[in-house]
Amino acid sequence: MIKTKNRIPPSLLAFLVLMVAWVLATMVFKVVTYTFLPSPVDLAEALWSMRKNLLSACLASLRITMSGFLIGLTVGLLMGLLMAYSKAFMDTVGPFMEFTRPIPVFALIPLFMIWFGLGILPQVFLVALGVMGIIGVQTYEAIKNMPLIYIRASQNLGANKKTIFKTVVIPYIIPHLVGAIRVAAATSWGLDVAAEFMGVQIGLGYNMIVQQMYLNTPGIMVIVLIYCCFAIILDKIIAAIERRLTVWTDRAVVTFEGIK
Repeated sequence: MIKTKNRIPPSLLAFLVLMVAWVLATMVFKVVTYTFLPSPVDLAEALWSMRKNLLSACLASLRITMSGFLIGLTVGLLMGLLMAYSKAFMDTVGPFMEFTRPIPVFALIPLFMIWFGLGILPQVFLVALGVMGIIGVQTYEAIKNMPLIYIRASQNLGANKKTIFKTVVIPYIIPHLVGAIRVAAATSWGLDVAAEFMGVQIGLGYNMIVQQMYLNTPGIMVIVLIYCCFAIILDKIIAAIERRLTVWTDRAVVTFEGIK
């Protein structure tokens, strides 16, 4: 029986090397300043000093981000489906989406403050708008690029337009939307940071602004790491749901290893 050697995963090895380099640079040789790159001990101290307000800030940011993400995801999917289903809807809403899609969402912050005032509502709207643009366009493009043979085959079997959309189109586009949904989920956290610039003194984004005012780099890095953890967890949840919904598809991993 051939014994295989236990090898350290490359990702774990890279992480260990990065951590060792971080400790050496900030704590042993001190080749970087505290303001530019704090040490792990500095991050632990910053986390401890923010412990009283951190839980409420995390809950507030989670509420804003997840509400905006779910609203934007739902509305974006419906708009993409309706644009493909109804030519009248496409002619009405399509040009508006094409006009507004290239506009940076961050540029709308002053207008949102004027239109909706200060509060949770404009923050949720801002996140939802950014997510809706990504999902709506990708949904419509996924349907538009669907092989026509699937539609023709369904028509030959007697299916009407509604049945085709329900049994053919929607199952077909789900695997093609996963990438866009994961991108939109990651984008929603960045939009939350921007949304919290609207003057409401809650959430991780607001706490980051406070840390920046005092040039507290460890506090900023702690909040960035918390955002990263939330984003990774949401991404893993979406990937797990996708695997259950697309178990019928052949999602083999393409590799070019060994190809000259």
